[in-house]
Amino acid sequence: LLHPFDNILGTGSLVFNLGISAFRVLWGFGFAALVGIPLGLAMGRILFVHQLFKPLIEVLRQLCPIAWIPFALAVFKTYTIPNLFGIRYSHTILDHIQIGMIFILFWGGFFPILLNTIHGVMSVKKLYIDTALTLGAKPNQIFRKVILPASLPAVMTGLRIGIGICWFVIIAAEMMPGSDAGIGYLIIYAYELAEMDLIIAGMILIGLVGALLSKGLELLSMNVYSWQAK
Repeated sequence: LLHPFDNILGTGSLVFNLGISAFRVLWGFGFAALVGIPLGLAMGRILFVHQLFKPLIEVLRQLCPIAWIPFALAVFKTYTIPNLFGIRYSHTILDHIQIGMIFILFWGGFFPILLNTIHGVMSVKKLYIDTALTLGAKPNQIFRKVILPASLPAVMTGLRIGIGICWFVIIAAEMMPGSDAGIGYLIIYAYELAEMDLIIAGMILIGLVGALLSKGLELLSMNVYSWQAK
């Protein structure tokens, strides 16, 4: 911990491995948010969409993200993002971003974001909507000016839970075959070499970064929550 930039066991420094893990989490979490928030808004607002997707979601959300690791290995193997474009090695950080890992991280973050978004939209007070209609608001104005702002606190809660799960899942995902960097990979590699100091250092960093991610979203959420207090 006192030498975070020193090369460790030929795997790179602590900072390098931590950066790889964080970059992977951002990819998976980003895709989860891009899909989960729009779908949650649609399911919370449109009855047909809610009825169409709810049975499937109720079944799939019971599956632990880590349980998908064998599936991800079978389907995506060890392909990276550059491999999708026929590039074997791009000599960039993208060479460390395996598609299977992104899928597992997406699965971990998707359902908390989706369910909290649905809850936020369905919890909007009918009085707000009726008042907007009385004042002549059109459907798109009601969505933008009433439903979206009123549901944002629940959406932010889903994002906080989602990124926490993604950071939790990345440790297991980096133990997949084909992984050659990341804080999870470093921990399992240190275990094989009986380097207990590296294992504990990795565990400390995982806790610290997880707390920082949660705190960052909490600070962002405070601006969203402030209007409710008023």
